[in-house]
Amino acid sequence: MADEDSAELRSTLHKRHNVLAALATEPQTKPDLVDAIAPSRSTIDRAISALEDAGCIERRDSTYYLTQLGRVSLAEHNRHTKTVDSIARASDILDSVSTDVHIDPVFFSGVSAQTADPHAPESPLKDSIEALKTTDRLVGLVPVILSVYIEALTDLIREHDIKAELLLHENAFDSLLEHYQDQFGKIDITDHIDFYVTDQDLPYTLWITEHDESSRADITVHENGGVRGVLMNDTPAALQWVRDEFAEYLETADPVTVDLIGSGESLDGGDFG
Repeated sequence: MADEDSAELRSTLHKRHNVLAALATEPQTKPDLVDAIAPSRSTIDRAISALEDAGCIERRDSTYYLTQLGRVSLAEHNRHTKTVDSIARASDILDSVSTDVHIDPVFFSGVSAQTADPHAPESPLKDSIEALKTTDRLVGLVPVILSVYIEALTDLIREHDIKAELLLHENAFDSLLEHYQDQFGKIDITDHIDFYVTDQDLPYTLWITEHDESSRADITVHENGGVRGVLMNDTPAALQWVRDEFAEYLETADPVTVDLIGSGESLDGGDFG
């Protein structure tokens, strides 16, 4: 019976949420609802009957009010709709993420999505780079090395007293030492960046940027060595999931301290050059 009630409530919310939304602004009569929503009187009659049966509205004299169930159900319906709309906007980007990878749906509530232009493949990174330029603390998963990120990081170290934790795939770490040793060698990174290396596949680039009391999480999805798109979210729930995700990957990684000015060997004895 509970399953039937749940299914009926979901169906009613899907069909009649516009009436609930109208009543959420203020209690209204049937004529008021006809004027506000503009279908036929018979449509409003059917909607009111269904919503009363579901326990979402109640009648007092000739006026209809949301019940507590109706108010909560409408809020949840709106939240779900917003999340699904966000997922739809991100669909082109998600197509490039392996089906084996789990991104919690909470990340899509309030997400912004920027898909790459084939003629400007790094264009979605613009907002991420701007966020990097003003961050005080940075946490990141790095499956691939992109020059735009290296430039932003070196500028941050030169101009700001930042602290960063970067977890790199071992191949990305090798590329960092091979191609950017000179660039990093001009600055002192050891006081600013803690490096970790893993052989576990990293499904995307992930950044958490923190500045004053604001934080944001960015997921960059790559395709064929380029950028497919970027997903951005600053809601507390999304940030918590991203922090938990980073912590889980961190458990598979080893800390390394490197001298990028020197030979590229780790100071703890391992050779990553």
